[in-house]
Amino acid sequence: FMSSIASSTVLNFTSLSMMFKFMLLSALVWVKELPSTQDELKRGGYPSGTVLVADRQTAGRGRRGRRWLSDEGGLYFSFLLRPELFPELLPLPVVLGLAVCRLLENEGLRPSLKWPNDVYLSGRKLCGILTEVSKSGLVVGVGLNVNQTSFPEGLNATSLKLETGRTLDRKELLLKLLKSFSEELGRFRQEGFKGLRKEAVDRLLWLGEEVKLSDGRTGKLAGLSERGGLLLLTERGLEEVLSGELTLRLNARREDASL
Repeated sequence: FMSSIASSTVLNFTSLSMMFKFMLLSALVWVKELPSTQDELKRGGYPSGTVLVADRQTAGRGRRGRRWLSDEGGLYFSFLLRPELFPELLPLPVVLGLAVCRLLENEGLRPSLKWPNDVYLSGRKLCGILTEVSKSGLVVGVGLNVNQTSFPEGLNATSLKLETGRTLDRKELLLKLLKSFSEELGRFRQEGFKGLRKEAVDRLLWLGEEVKLSDGRTGKLAGLSERGGLLLLTERGLEEVLSGELTLRLNARREDASL
């Protein structure tokens, strides 16, 4: 491991009796602070299967370089995988978001998937997922709001503590989440996105509602394509959207919490 975090806690999943059906994640490193777990793994020097967690990030970021608020209380981590393990990469944020939803549903919550890479709860952002391919491999970044009790004004976000009233053990939650990721990625490898699409569509935020894309297009959110794109019903017919930002049409709420 790189010298910048050589004094960190290093755990092996086997010693924690974490037996995954689909063993992709093999080493866990937890540090107090980093500029960005995502950038650290992208720098290289880590084996595939490494999970890097930070209590706090000073330069956390999301999609398109947006700043991700990473104060203590949340769960901020990245993990490294080999991209050739997967049949396709475009649907990965949706697949991982589905894993987050399953975990939360097991706790009695009702989350939604906001295409392409967010998980919402009670209409507010709870989790963001970032996937990037670099020379190091496929780097997946996750930011989950856990024990925060407040957010800056104008940020449409929530946390598990705000939603449940309970303070959660982040280490326990991390291990449950990694197990859920491992299982969902295993299904994705075996079945492709076709096998997961219906379950993802069933959890889509704003399904059947009028939405607006960042490029100005508007239409009714009709579902997801077999490769993980958004299906938008417009005046020209059904269109597949492979990238972009999504907002609810005529909705004045700020959506700038997107990862």
